[in-house]
Amino acid sequence: MPFQGSLKWHWIAVAAIVAFWSGAVSAQATPNYPIRPITLIIPYTPGSTNDIEARIYQEGLSEQLKQTVLLDYKSGASGIIANSALARSAPDGHTLAWTSATTTILPAIRDDIPYDFLKDLAPVGQTTKRIFLLTTAPNLPVKNFQEFIAYAKARPGEITYSTVGQGGAIHLSGEWLASAAGIKMTFVHYKGAAASDVDLMAGRISVSAKGLVGALPLIKSGKIKVIAIYTADRTPLLPGVRPVADMGVPGFDYPSWVGILAPAGTPLSIINRLSSEFRKAVTSPRAMKDWEAQGTLPVGSSPEEFRRMLTVEAARWKKLVIDNKIKLDPGA
Repeated sequence: MPFQGSLKWHWIAVAAIVAFWSGAVSAQATPNYPIRPITLIIPYTPGSTNDIEARIYQEGLSEQLKQTVLLDYKSGASGIIANSALARSAPDGHTLAWTSATTTILPAIRDDIPYDFLKDLAPVGQTTKRIFLLTTAPNLPVKNFQEFIAYAKARPGEITYSTVGQGGAIHLSGEWLASAAGIKMTFVHYKGAAASDVDLMAGRISVSAKGLVGALPLIKSGKIKVIAIYTADRTPLLPGVRPVADMGVPGFDYPSWVGILAPAGTPLSIINRLSSEFRKAVTSPRAMKDWEAQGTLPVGSSPEEFRRMLTVEAARWKKLVIDNKIKLDPGA
């Protein structure tokens, strides 16, 4: 299987980067840091996929830093509550926050955010990226992505696309796909994935973007179909399925990534130390087994690389919203 070898080389490359950065950062790290437990703010509820991944970091960081790492759950408002709490925290490296693409989307769709994520928050690094799939109802009469696009173009607005919240990454990536592919879809916003899955399997929803792990059992049982990988990376778990970016929508890449932020003003030596330690946690033997089983890709980017990515994403979402006149319904 050619993609399996490619994925292994990806992990080897990440491990080499970790070794380089660990040596480079150790000489400049603050000697007495950390002096007390570290709190990682999680903008989700306990038991979610994000919580499970955070616990992998929690265990690794606790061993590496010789300090307890506490998880503080502050869900709601698409991460605004969590990021606001982080922005108010002391910039000493003892309070961090888990973040995702929603952080870069919010400024494009809301004008009531009480912080500027590029000024009030400091990027530590992107930790992982998850594989997402473009799936369809079992009764949708298409066999592949090209047939889907042709079908949608012939029926403007008839294709329904489920999201797990208006204004979120799945919603806006769907708007991105529609705009780039020249199709028109009707977006149906759910409060959670469970109800969306029921309607997709029953054919009441046409298409949905779904995480690899949750989608695989439904695909194998024939309850839904997969027509493309929504992220730009292939996966050995579905060797015959190609990314959307390879099939007429160049540059398309659903941003299912995870990263870590600190309060602005946190000393650079601490930011670099944390970045190095997160890289180690992401590439630990236990983590690597989990990533392979889940179709998750380890990243471990530097603070500078992460800042560049955040800046590029924020600009892209703003342009998408303006060009397509996307507005949230009142109360969303």
